[in-house]
Amino acid sequence: MEHKPTFTDYLSILYKWKKFLIINLLIVTIIATVVSFLIPEKFRSSTSIMIQDSGASSMLSGVLQDFGSVFSKAFSGGGGSSEDKLFGFLGSNKLAEKIIKKFNLVDYYEVEKYKRDKTLKFFRKDFQFDLDDNGFIVISMIHKNPKISAEIVNYAVDELNKMNQQYATVYAKKYREFVEQRYNKNLKDLSNAETNLENFQKKYKIYAIPEQLEVSFKAYAELESNLAVKELEKDFAKEAFGKDNPNYTKIEKQVNLLRNKLKNLKAGKSTDRNSIVFFPLKNLPQIQKEYLEYYREIEIQTKLLEFTLPMYEQAVMEEQKNIPTVTVIDKGVPAELKDSPKKAFIILSVFFLMLFILIPMVIRGEYITRNEPANEFEIKEKGFFKKLTKIYRLKI
Repeated sequence: MEHKPTFTDYLSILYKWKKFLIINLLIVTIIATVVSFLIPEKFRSSTSIMIQDSGASSMLSGVLQDFGSVFSKAFSGGGGSSEDKLFGFLGSNKLAEKIIKKFNLVDYYEVEKYKRDKTLKFFRKDFQFDLDDNGFIVISMIHKNPKISAEIVNYAVDELNKMNQQYATVYAKKYREFVEQRYNKNLKDLSNAETNLENFQKKYKIYAIPEQLEVSFKAYAELESNLAVKELEKDFAKEAFGKDNPNYTKIEKQVNLLRNKLKNLKAGKSTDRNSIVFFPLKNLPQIQKEYLEYYREIEIQTKLLEFTLPMYEQAVMEEQKNIPTVTVIDKGVPAELKDSPKKAFIILSVFFLMLFILIPMVIRGEYITRNEPANEFEIKEKGFFKKLTKIYRLKI
């Protein structure tokens, strides 16, 4: 019956090979320790900043909210949040190249070929930024010199503020130009509407349609009433005195005059061209329509002016603003404790990695030395492990 290896069997193998294991683990651990102490120490300095929404973007988002989402995004920075914009600036090549040039990081990273691309690659590994739990942006830099590390993060914040201010200024200018153009158009349209209404009023002597209609129809009604009364008097005079009577002739002339007056007024042939009461009834629908169109255009442009004027004044003020857009919460200071290398982590990692390599190796060696090789590869393996047993003086 074939014997299945037990846990104690494996412990026995490890015990037999303990000298091999201890010596190799000790050598590797010593080497890892020496290497960890030879690795240059690096220090991490950090600064945290808070976004100050006081630029054009915050103004636009409030003023344009009534215009709908598409219009708001088009004139509020593309719809991105303030954090996204700052992250974009921090991750830009423009900021990275400024820092690299100012602090001579090409020599620091000892780059000889492809200086720009390789230096940017090394720099991005050391220069990091992210949001913390409080919503602040934390910017950090790893460098061999703790003082330079602190200077880099503080310089990055200054440049970030300049870039964000420049962006806000340019964007405020674009917005001001847009509002100014719309405001001037509004003024021009309002002026044209007022001129059109003025010309219309001069032409038809109409200044207030409802009130003038009321007065005009009362005047027409009064003329119609007078005409009806005179026609009745005419009929009475005819019956009483006959057509040849002077009274009848007089009344008949009065009736004819009233009829002609009404006919001329309804046809727009008023003898008094300055009258603001009588205007041609046959053109009344068209006159009323034109008046309402002109009046409505003035109302619309006036309403728009009430909206565009404050927008324009605010846009002018926003363009002239020059205040910081980020607030520094914690300024970068030189670190006292190193960030790397983590010597204990390196030593323990190498130790356990070597242990995981050596344990399967000694188990395989025990198997090969106890059994006959089945192929050429196992023959070579057996020869290798025999040499190891002689070197380490193992009793197998």
